[in-house]
Amino acid sequence: MIGALLGVGAAYSPPLLERAILVVFDLVSSYPTVILALAFVAVLGPGVTNLIVVVTVVFVPQFGRVARAQALALRHRSFLEAEVIIGASPTRILFHHLLPNIIGPLIVLASMNVPTVITLEAGLSFLGLGVRPPLASWGSMLYDGFLNLNQAAWPVVVSAGALSLATLGFTLFGEALQAVIDPLRHEDS
Repeated sequence: MIGALLGVGAAYSPPLLERAILVVFDLVSSYPTVILALAFVAVLGPGVTNLIVVVTVVFVPQFGRVARAQALALRHRSFLEAEVIIGASPTRILFHHLLPNIIGPLIVLASMNVPTVITLEAGLSFLGLGVRPPLASWGSMLYDGFLNLNQAAWPVVVSAGALSLATLGFTLFGEALQAVIDPLRHEDS
């Protein structure tokens, strides 16, 4: 939601504010995801709340750019201009007309990012920088199995298999969702 609102806000902002928002998006996007996540965790410390903050900051620019592009495409459509002419408030236009029309691509983007988030969390937890025990994480399970690899390999195999199946499943779900929401674009690729 933060990225979507910032993206729509950028599309409807004065050029200077729009450029400032885009520069912040570019700045965050210029760092590799894992490096940025490690930097944030180093500053904030490990934990679930900090992991949520890291994931939010890392993925806001993607959602903001998609929302901005969709809002710019819809900006001069006749149904939005009609709403402005009849005196609809900007809040009504945003929540009743603009967001419902741009939510589809944002949902597809979210479903395609789930495997990346799962992998990022598992990697940070494997390093001891993500979810802390007693909470469960595939990364911490992989680490525990790695420590005891000379005794039994099955904890590593099972947790890595579950992690792989989850990321593959969400990837396939995201592609199927994209095919349903935008069938013409999916046929071209």
